[in-house]
Amino acid sequence: MTAFSRRVLAARPSASLAVTARAIQLKREGRDIVSLSVGEPDFPVFPHVARAIEDALRKGYTKYTTSSGIAELREAISDWMHAEVGQRYAVAQIICTAGAKQALYNACQALLDEGDEAVIPNPYWVSYPEMVKLAGARVVELMLRPGDGWAPHPDDWEKVFTPRTRVLMFSSPSNTTGAVWSAKALEAMARALEKFPKVVVLSDDIYDKLVYGGVKCPNLLQIAPQLAPRTVLVNGCSKAYAMTGLRLGWACGPSEIIAGMNKVQDASTSNASSLSQAAAVAALRGPQEPLESMRVQFEKRRHLMVELLSKVPGVEAHEPDGAYYVFPDVSSLLGRKFRGEPVATDARFAEILLEEFGVAVVQGSAFGRPGFLRLSFATSEPQIRGAMERLGRFVAALA
Repeated sequence: MTAFSRRVLAARPSASLAVTARAIQLKREGRDIVSLSVGEPDFPVFPHVARAIEDALRKGYTKYTTSSGIAELREAISDWMHAEVGQRYAVAQIICTAGAKQALYNACQALLDEGDEAVIPNPYWVSYPEMVKLAGARVVELMLRPGDGWAPHPDDWEKVFTPRTRVLMFSSPSNTTGAVWSAKALEAMARALEKFPKVVVLSDDIYDKLVYGGVKCPNLLQIAPQLAPRTVLVNGCSKAYAMTGLRLGWACGPSEIIAGMNKVQDASTSNASSLSQAAAVAALRGPQEPLESMRVQFEKRRHLMVELLSKVPGVEAHEPDGAYYVFPDVSSLLGRKFRGEPVATDARFAEILLEEFGVAVVQGSAFGRPGFLRLSFATSEPQIRGAMERLGRFVAALA
């Protein structure tokens, strides 16, 4: 038997990717599957971005670039970040990665050691704790509550920060709940961090352009600019620009941290795809109207999904302020029977929903919160209606 490292043995496979893979397999077998599991816009790449890829290919831009990304892209990121966040970063303070996920992974590898702790709010994106474990560090969970809108209470921070805390990693808007942390919540976090000057903040801002109902999504450094010397802002083109498969993300932060992340990237993947970098320049410098058009459609779908969920007995759902996920509570349904079998866990609930009713969702336990489901509304209205009808039939069949 192969002897794996302790770090690999401690890490879990991605539940969301596993559900998506199973849904794809069932589709290949001819099953009618509605997938609400994947965090991926169903919109095509914007036309001007597609043209940029074609132009880059025609011009032969298919060679290695510098590991941290071409200067044109890092300059575009610098301008975009200044316009959107109010922070101006030098080119040396920016690294381009194969998706925002790699930026977070690089940061964990660069910052964390055995014995270190990383604070992660729960519910969390499935990959956050695994990144920490693969860096040899320990995860400390900050338990959030739906009654607080899935935002941290000011008194929560003193329960999780210790002298061993090296990293705080969070996302707002949140994957999985869609919660947007208010300026007040970020101010309280900044005050708590004053007592722990060695903590580096990894702010995952990948959904920051996808907010609804007039909600504003403040950036941490707009609220607490004094944290800039120890904050890394992570973003990318996957969500807001519908470029998930092109894998283009970035991180902006203190030059010494970015240099450390560059070492990790030099030793692992080298540069992000040259064609994807050209596409990202077009996305950031080109017209932004397609982004807003997509956001408006997501807002309509959000309302539709929550409205339909509210009609399913035993399911409690609230409209998220951002991202494109609804995180309904189905705990009251667990323990009931389907065809004589007790549905004891959210994982089994999700499995039956997929295998018997053709709807792919991800169980809340994958995000640290059993009894919930994560449903993506980044799909068409007919798909949402069909999925909610099937969910209703499943719930009606429970005894």
